[in-house]
Amino acid sequence: MIVIIDHAALTRGRVEGDERCEIAGVGPVSLATARSLLADCFGAAIVTNGVDVFTVAHLGRSVTEHQRSALEARGYRCEVPGCGATRGLEIDHIDDWHDSFKTALEFLCWLCKRHHLDKTHRGWRLEGPAGDRRWVGPRSRAGPHPPRDASVA
Repeated sequence: MIVIIDHAALTRGRVEGDERCEIAGVGPVSLATARSLLADCFGAAIVTNGVDVFTVAHLGRSVTEHQRSALEARGYRCEVPGCGATRGLEIDHIDDWHDSFKTALEFLCWLCKRHHLDKTHRGWRLEGPAGDRRWVGPRSRAGPHPPRDASVA
């Protein structure tokens, strides 16, 4: 899918006047519709000022083969300090993908299924760069991760 968006509409957050936000070959759509469609597919956003193309961003939630290779080279283990699990790993976006709509290597990490659930549904998060991450709890700024056998309410 290719979405063509006028730069002014993109920065403002809505389309006005003759500005464009459309899916190539389909026609005009709202900015909100374009973003929601891009959440579940691979696409390209072409940002223009009406004539000139400012940027082309390939948007998608899935990692590329290059990103996967780089993650594997970084180490195939859960990145939560003290965990070290090497089975059942999942690639996760450190920050919610819906906030940036970007899948970039610096925003990706390996998480075991348990820590992925803790992050997604229980308010835990990773902070810091690869190799120097901190596991931050829902009520604290920084601290140890819960023990692997801890029950979570």
